[in-house]
Amino acid sequence: MAGRGLRRAAGAAAACAALGAAAADDAAHWYVQIDNDAFFNTDRWYTSGLRIARVAPRGDHDDEWGVLQEIYTPEAKFANPIDRPPAARLLATYARHERLPGDWSTFEVDVGVTGPSALGEQAQRLAHTIVRAPHENWDLQRGDQLDGDIVYARTITLPARPLGLGLAAHYGGLAGNQLAFAHGGLELRYGHGAALDLFSPVMRYAATPPFPRERPDGSWSVFAGASARAVLMNHLLDFQDGSTTPPLERKDVVGRFVVGGTWYYRHASVAFAVAQETKEFVGQHHNHNFGSLTVYVPF
Repeated sequence: MAGRGLRRAAGAAAACAALGAAAADDAAHWYVQIDNDAFFNTDRWYTSGLRIARVAPRGDHDDEWGVLQEIYTPEAKFANPIDRPPAARLLATYARHERLPGDWSTFEVDVGVTGPSALGEQAQRLAHTIVRAPHENWDLQRGDQLDGDIVYARTITLPARPLGLGLAAHYGGLAGNQLAFAHGGLELRYGHGAALDLFSPVMRYAATPPFPRERPDGSWSVFAGASARAVLMNHLLDFQDGSTTPPLERKDVVGRFVVGGTWYYRHASVAFAVAQETKEFVGQHHNHNFGSLTVYVPF
């Protein structure tokens, strides 16, 4: 009964997102963000993320409605004595973006489910028909749980860009019933034109539409950045109730190092980044790498 109730709640949240998207005006734009560790031929930990969203201007800000799925698994290609359980999140999302010269603030609310109804196992099986990998054992994932959070992110950039160089500071936090953390980081960017304002969600930890504030044609940038997050809670590391597997001990601070590039031309844009994260839990045998691709193509 509880699982069906959570599935209905997730469906209602998705319906609300669809209604919000339908209410947006004709100037709205869609974008897709894909995170995956297949870029490094691995299949472990934060292995997949997919965000599909629609952004529409609303006077002095932009409204964004979307759907987000995140998948976390133990390592599939090698057996490790200490590893995390499988977990997935499926969320309806709303974000409000306020963008001024040199200052971008995002306030985001996410509501949905973590557990079998988040369809992590099914999404992974579908992906493995394209990218071959061993099947995961999802028996240790927890039952359905309500999943909700509030996200705040702010990006501040220096107004002067000598020699095409830009410096940005990113900070914010996420407060939810499954995850909670605060983060901060710096990013150095080189390039020209509107692409200098195309930031990566990998640095902002929030919805990040790939639309620059000003949109002249033909621009590009490359960047490198580093950030750290102070983790206050992470229930995605919890095993199924009644499991005999010893509980994992999370790391209180996780570092992230990112390099990437952005390109913008005739209103289409691409932002690509590769990230390396330090260990999330005690006993994790290696740092984690994944790639992130955010694409906007007008249609």
